Amino acid sequence: RNWVYWLTNIEPEAIAASGYDLAVIDYANDGEDENAFTPKDLMTMQKKPDGSRRLVISYMSIGEAEEYRYYWKKEWKKNRPAWLDQENPQWKGNYKVRYWDADWQRFILGTPESYLDKILAAGFDGVYLDIIDAFEYYEKARPAAAQDMIQFVARISEYARKKRPGFLVFPQNGERLLAYPE
Repeated sequence: RNWVYWLTNIEPEAIAASGYDLAVIDYANDGEDENAFTPKDLMTMQKKPDGSRRLVISYMSIGEAEEYRYYWKKEWKKNRPAWLDQENPQWKGNYKVRYWDADWQRFILGTPESYLDKILAAGFDGVYLDIIDAFEYYEKARPAAAQDMIQFVARISEYARKKRPGFLVFPQNGERLLAYPE
């Protein structure tokens, strides 16, 4: 019935003390591994004051790379990987990615070091996928851009649910993709 979206300076104790049914938070207070939320933190946030269960969902951008994330390498500014595109002029430090590229997708899922795997290991109940609408940036030059995003979201969902049945996936934006039956 109610929820909170809290991405910076997250206070697990404040979330635990709240009555929110769902909390969307970042994987870590600052995007870095050393400040990532632990399974103990998640268990604290998942319990509401009345003893009932709260869902805690992790924010995860899949259409842009963020230079404040644990996976970012400083040398990418001078020597960009093939999947890394232009900086988003509205969000400094965020860069469009060719999300269909297998090398980018390896940062998102499939290894213990990947973003989704870290989210799963921490005990989040699901992911809140941001920049789903990245396909709009590429669709003129890449006719398959929408299908590529659909396949990527489906791959994320299937992978996560194979590891943890019932894992939730919330895509943000990209409403035009709803026109596709898959």
